[in-house]
Amino acid sequence: MSVWERYSKEERDEYVRFLQVYGALSNLFRQKHGDPIPYLDSKFQETVYAKVFKGENVDIGNTPHDVLSVFGNDRIGIGVKTWMNSKPSYQKVMQLKRLKPEIDPYFEKSDEELAFKLSQIKNDRMISDYNRLGLSEYKNIYHYVTRDAGKFVVQETAYPLVDLNNLQNFKRTDTSFSWSDGEKDYKFTRGDSQIWQHFDSNKKDTLILNQFDVSIIDDPFDFLLKSYFHFIDTSDADKQKEDIVEIYLPLYSYRTKEVEEKSGLNSWNAAPKSKGSSTLRPLNEIYIPIPREFHKKFPDFFCPDIFEAERRQKDWKERKKTMLVTEEKPEVRFNLKLPNGKTIPGLVTQSNMKALQSGSNKEIDPETNKRYGQSALGQWLLVDVLGLKDRQVVTVDWLKMRGTDSVRLWRKKDDYSTIYIDFAPIGSFEAFMDGEENQYEE
Repeated sequence: MSVWERYSKEERDEYVRFLQVYGALSNLFRQKHGDPIPYLDSKFQETVYAKVFKGENVDIGNTPHDVLSVFGNDRIGIGVKTWMNSKPSYQKVMQLKRLKPEIDPYFEKSDEELAFKLSQIKNDRMISDYNRLGLSEYKNIYHYVTRDAGKFVVQETAYPLVDLNNLQNFKRTDTSFSWSDGEKDYKFTRGDSQIWQHFDSNKKDTLILNQFDVSIIDDPFDFLLKSYFHFIDTSDADKQKEDIVEIYLPLYSYRTKEVEEKSGLNSWNAAPKSKGSSTLRPLNEIYIPIPREFHKKFPDFFCPDIFEAERRQKDWKERKKTMLVTEEKPEVRFNLKLPNGKTIPGLVTQSNMKALQSGSNKEIDPETNKRYGQSALGQWLLVDVLGLKDRQVVTVDWLKMRGTDSVRLWRKKDDYSTIYIDFAPIGSFEAFMDGEENQYEE
């Protein structure tokens, strides 16, 4: 069964209607009228796909999957794409500019070595996203819409890892290198460091799901004006959508612009917890630094007043010295929801409330049957997704090679019980603190 068939007919029909409406407005985006091929913006397509099919938009810039759909225990990663003409063609699927220094030396080696290196890099990116989102290897798809004169064609194809044991059909030129794994055909272009994939509706793992006509409005400007003022006249001004509070945090020190060698993401590199011990800290023991400047600008994100929470903790510590404490230490705690579907206990802790980390003295991790510790967040963020495999000190350059240096957190307004987290593109925290809209490389 295709992923498309797992959605209801009502949802599929609504998705088609949204695409038809957008395509009808094609002349908004053209300086010259008369082109019979309707236009479709990829970001609009991603947003509508997530909205209609009740998925989650998980694209954070240059990640392999755009939308996450959940069917019971099945978590499906979906790449959403659109382009002109339904004939077989190569389309860009992965940007590798930051890895150019690593890739270039392989153009001096054999075709087999070059194909293996490119395939391995692609697979590593895919596996990192599997770990970020809790995906399995064989269920993910590309959902794409091709555009021909007066119509859209909706298609779906398998989205597998590259089979490293079956690399073949090598072809090299001065500007590109192409290869296959027997299932999918790929191409790498040196000038822009892009991996391309060949899409063909005649392939056995590709399905044409639907095709439908799109009528392009000759004067969409007049249509929009009339529609807007009709909306103003008839809408309920008091109707509000659910409010979401959103912030960003750095994965580095805001003060030094570096990842500190023995704290933050490198907390595992600090001295052993027991004096005189030679036992190293766990590799996944981390915290995300929270700058004091962030608390000053946004004191009510983690709790109604972070400085009042800090004052209560200091008061508790003073009373503890005199043995006048009967209650537990007051802490800023919440559920931290990971994009892979798991929920772990989170808290803001340490002096100046400078650390976001996981941990609980009471709750038990059902996978390990042990109490949640500081390693729960680090296992997902640092090991599973970013791929730290040994005791290599994390640096800002290391993070940027992986396309991130920040995390995004959000919660429902007036609800401090659950905070959601995911990675964010490079520069997101600095832009957020400066009040700028986040811009990132596609």
